[in-house]
Amino acid sequence: MSKGSSQLTRIGVETKVGVAATAWQTLGFVSNSLDAAPQTTESQTIKDSRIAAGTLVTGVEVTGDIETEFAYGIHDAILECVAFNSWNNNILTFGGTTRKTFSIVRGFSDVDIYYLFTGCHINQWALSITDQGIVTSKFSIMGMGRVASDKAPTGTTTAAPIATPFTSLSVGDILIDGAVKDGMCASQLDLTIDNSMQVQKCLGKKDNNGIGAILETIMKGSGSITISWSKNTAALYEKQFLNQPIGIEWPLIDSAGNKYIIKLPKVLLSAPLPSGGGADLLTTQFSFTVADVAPTITRVPVVVTP
Repeated sequence: MSKGSSQLTRIGVETKVGVAATAWQTLGFVSNSLDAAPQTTESQTIKDSRIAAGTLVTGVEVTGDIETEFAYGIHDAILECVAFNSWNNNILTFGGTTRKTFSIVRGFSDVDIYYLFTGCHINQWALSITDQGIVTSKFSIMGMGRVASDKAPTGTTTAAPIATPFTSLSVGDILIDGAVKDGMCASQLDLTIDNSMQVQKCLGKKDNNGIGAILETIMKGSGSITISWSKNTAALYEKQFLNQPIGIEWPLIDSAGNKYIIKLPKVLLSAPLPSGGGADLLTTQFSFTVADVAPTITRVPVVVTP
């Protein structure tokens, strides 16, 4: 029997796609659904009875989500995998072309069961901020290989870093087109980066479950922001009918003073008019999609004065 507190997740950067890493970073997580599922095909063979011939495994699909509490610095390497780019002068630009993959270990240490997933690409990253809670970050994974063992993979292992998660109180001024707008109080903010990845199946790739490659296609950015109804909100509402883009920017600042600044330079909006009862605070939810210009994250580490 196994208990939830004995679960572990470790990640390691691969030097070659699909080849297991040798250095491991323990990752703190809220939930981990990374798993393999056999893909089967039903045999159509007719025999000397009416009994079906059964199914055959004709492929294996490795997918799942790792949900975490978002904190400064602890996901920077994974975000490079999402962005297909490296940090450059503390700026990470999404929609690049530099492939980075991970090996990921799911372990159940109290019963000595470990699963190694290789060739793991990050297909989607979802960031969610509510008006009262911890900021969450979910990574959706597509992998190539899977191995089960009663021992954890060998190599150096680093303990999970200690970091204080961002909360709703970590959000600084939300800028619309570079300015704070009067009367526009935001109460929910969500962002999803989607690499629109597809699996390329190839004959002869038995070691990778028939997978020759996992390829990124169009990078899509989308999300939503819930805003109190006001004159300025109404002006924002009108922009959807003219297909006028806006820019959205917001910082996340932890208790030590470290900061991320998330910038969406050009997004297109869609929103309904607000609706509510006499005792309600009126809000409307703007859905947005990224257009033309790549989103970025800028990291600003706190400067400690001696």
